[in-house]
Amino acid sequence: MLESATETFTAPAAPSLPTSPLAAHAEEVFEATSPYDGDGFRNHCRRLFLFTEMLLAREGTPLARDLAYAIAMCHDLGIVSRGDTGRTYLERSRSLFAREMAGFKLSAAQDVVDECLVYNHRLLPVPNLSPQADAFRRAVQIEHTRGLLRFGLPKAPVAAVFAAYPRDNFDRVLLDFTWRTLRHEPLTLVSGIFF
Repeated sequence: MLESATETFTAPAAPSLPTSPLAAHAEEVFEATSPYDGDGFRNHCRRLFLFTEMLLAREGTPLARDLAYAIAMCHDLGIVSRGDTGRTYLERSRSLFAREMAGFKLSAAQDVVDECLVYNHRLLPVPNLSPQADAFRRAVQIEHTRGLLRFGLPKAPVAAVFAAYPRDNFDRVLLDFTWRTLRHEPLTLVSGIFF
């Protein structure tokens, strides 16, 4: 028997996000720092977390869920932060994270956290990079290729993340990111992204 045409479609539930004090604080930092309206930038960070989590799980690489979420929520904030130091926006994101998360006991070595923040936009593989940071690096590529690159992840779960956390106005945010980088630190396009 055919289903009734009046039945409504129910979208699948969004993948869960951490709710620990560290994760909640990272969300507060994001909200206080981000100058953008809409959900595009926030959803970008959440997708990055979920893709990283998938890669970590697939490869058996340990990283506490709430720490991975905090890193993802802060990974781009150096682009818009004015109170943090660093040669590139990636280094300013690391400075912001260190300042804002100073009161929390992190469950990973500081150098691993730093690598996750500094190398996540690196396009080429980085020798001797921790597996956690390399998962973030590849997750950024999944995100920016809109799932064309998946590094062995199945297509359906990646597509489900994009569906659960839509791009909204993220293309406009990316244009602003590019303008800020070209205007204030054009060498980051070489030193930070490619090398």
